[in-house]
Amino acid sequence: MSQRIGTDVEVLSDPGDEPGLVDEWRALAEAAGNAFVTPEWYAAYAAHYGDDAPPFVIRVRDADGTLAGLLPLCRSGRTVRFAGANVGDRFGPVAAPGREAEVARAAGGALGREALVLHNVDAGASWVAALGEGLRGRVAATRLRGGVLPYVPLTGHTWDSFLGARSRNFRSQVRRKERALVDGHGAVFRATSAPDEVAADVAAFFALHAARWDGREGGSTITSPTVHAFHADFAAAALARGWLRMSFLEIPAEIPGDAAARGAVAALYGWRVGGRYAYFQAGFDPEWAAASVGLVLMAHTVREAIAEGADEYDLL
Repeated sequence: MSQRIGTDVEVLSDPGDEPGLVDEWRALAEAAGNAFVTPEWYAAYAAHYGDDAPPFVIRVRDADGTLAGLLPLCRSGRTVRFAGANVGDRFGPVAAPGREAEVARAAGGALGREALVLHNVDAGASWVAALGEGLRGRVAATRLRGGVLPYVPLTGHTWDSFLGARSRNFRSQVRRKERALVDGHGAVFRATSAPDEVAADVAAFFALHAARWDGREGGSTITSPTVHAFHADFAAAALARGWLRMSFLEIPAEIPGDAAARGAVAALYGWRVGGRYAYFQAGFDPEWAAASVGLVLMAHTVREAIAEGADEYDLL
């Protein structure tokens, strides 16, 4: 059931109950270039984590009915967090440009007495303080842990100008290693492009990701079956929206009489949402590490991002 807070702010346990909201929400998330706050990310979270921490949104509309923005959240006991922050990198209000603080302030007033925990947010953003104002001073303590989400600006670049801005050694390495793989081993690049490819390609990506991290100190954070199922769902939804950028570097397999058979030696999982081409995770076959297959595939995706006209390559 929905709980009405005021004339323009409402808490919705199922955003699908409000006609048109999901489409409006998606448009704002795409404009921000942020896959982590799309309704598709929220839906995948709800399907695989929602039983333990039910999701909900706080929706804010203007007096004329225009969507100002919303916060996609989840509740676990007396704690509220961004929905999907356990499997994502960048969270905040989904809002019309420049209205993030206004939306956060209004949404804060709709929250109860729960503890609000903000994972993977820009702690210096104005909306964080505004959210605290909306909570009416109910902020007992603040603890920050810093991190950096690097990105590479691409606007105005061609592939040649992009390489020209890098070091001479980097340019040489990228060109030489790709040529060695393509000319010497018949390597090809392939992207997931059809719905019936998604399940197998997601499985192949996770297998290469696990191989990359196997035996390394700390290991990978995306190894659980629930995480795999989450991404299988999100990748399928992202492909349907034209966002998915799952790429593979494939080498002809040594199968007698089947020269066309190929095996993936590197995989990169990302997406293009709005102007942002985002690299989420990657993996590679350790037996091909000396050939720098991961570097070659990543360079290929940067080249693809430039060709698409993306504004930036986000390394998350």
